[in-house]
Amino acid sequence: MRKAKILATLGPASRTQPQIEAMLDAGISAVRINMSHGSRQEHLEAIANARAAAAKKKRALSILVDLAGPKIRTRNLKGHAPVELKPGASFIITTRDIEGDAAEVSTNFSELPSAVGPGTRILIDDGSIELRVEATNETDVIAKVVVGGWLNERKGINLPDTKLPIPSMTEKDHADLEWAMGQNVDYVALSFVRQAADCHQVKDLIQKMNTRPTGRALLVAKIEMAEAIKNLDEIVEATDGVMVARGDLGVETSVELVPIYQKQIIEKAIANDKFVITATQMLQSMIDSPSPTRAEASDIANAVWDGSDAVMLSAETATGSYPLEAIGTMARIIEAAETVKPAQLRRPVKFSLPPTGRTSQALCKAAALAAKEIMTEKVAVFTESGLMARRLSSVRSGLLTFGLTSSRDACNQLALIWGVDPYMHEYGGSTKQMLREGEKTLLKGGVVQSGETIIMMAGRLSGLGLSSSVIVWTIGEEIPKK
Repeated sequence: MRKAKILATLGPASRTQPQIEAMLDAGISAVRINMSHGSRQEHLEAIANARAAAAKKKRALSILVDLAGPKIRTRNLKGHAPVELKPGASFIITTRDIEGDAAEVSTNFSELPSAVGPGTRILIDDGSIELRVEATNETDVIAKVVVGGWLNERKGINLPDTKLPIPSMTEKDHADLEWAMGQNVDYVALSFVRQAADCHQVKDLIQKMNTRPTGRALLVAKIEMAEAIKNLDEIVEATDGVMVARGDLGVETSVELVPIYQKQIIEKAIANDKFVITATQMLQSMIDSPSPTRAEASDIANAVWDGSDAVMLSAETATGSYPLEAIGTMARIIEAAETVKPAQLRRPVKFSLPPTGRTSQALCKAAALAAKEIMTEKVAVFTESGLMARRLSSVRSGLLTFGLTSSRDACNQLALIWGVDPYMHEYGGSTKQMLREGEKTLLKGGVVQSGETIIMMAGRLSGLGLSSSVIVWTIGEEIPKK
């Protein structure tokens, strides 16, 4: 089993049930709904199709809704045709409602003229076009084209030198979050996070909107702004997991710093028991080509070696011509990368950190050491919310973790987590029943054999004596006692 997971974005090329079934066969463990594009009805159908496909394939599947955030964009162009901006030319970005051309274009950000001033850099379309502000008035930003290029409709605008007076959570995001919670999604990604307060706000909203008996949707903080890098420690502490959103991060900071930030973000997330997704342009060439570049293969492998829980496909699967080929390629690269043992790259991160004083950390480290001592790579974790399985995963000891839970929500969430193979499991009325049923689940899944010795551990389980424990367990023999 691959330990690093694949998160694929759904879109026109991939949102029907048969397409998602094929994607599951190709290797995905999670799907992303991008609220920046498409209609609410299209997203509703995509989620229903994803759930139906997973049920048919008898697979756990995570669904992540990615909130659009305060993304500044250009608007429509005349005839919907691209225009060329030539270096040295004057160009206007306006809040007036116009159809754009090679001289001016409108924007969805009404406060742009007051947010920038002479000398401010404006980057469009991931930095492929660069403008320099010369003057502003109530509605217009008059700029000079520094780096030209072809401008298409609805392209992103970045202001890397400007602190914007807008919150990370927009009115649209609030409505989209409420809708997403109604669909019982597993993860919510917050765009353009700047500080811990942004995460606290959304986690509070998720908790208020939550209707699950156990657990809740987990929050993913997208790290894509220079301000987020400055506040990384506080953001990691405030969120459930992070995404290395390399597209805007490379524009908001600089391209040469993205690999450095990627490693820092991943390491800090794992050290703090948080899952981490690496995203953007991982197989960009496969939007239009059936095969990747050698550099893309190296990029995915390095993201795996860095410790990513999941690597993400965006346009490759949403609108690309070869979505299944992209998934298959990513799966093979992950498999090849994981033939390198973790010890050959670095020691498990948790064992080099100071003690935390937390019982959960003691249990996870004890499980990892016990597995090494009895020479097994398998551990079964009984967990109601999935939390203990996520914490064991963050040890990154190389263990193959079987997450046994009675919660369908937790089972789906664990599909995204590094090294975790989730299974539905009913606890029964006693500890003995729980263990026997768990044993049957693992044997039926073909992941253990009778007589095989593995590690069993449990998180906090209401009313069961096996709560918060680690046990050496031989399949088929007498139930071990705590």
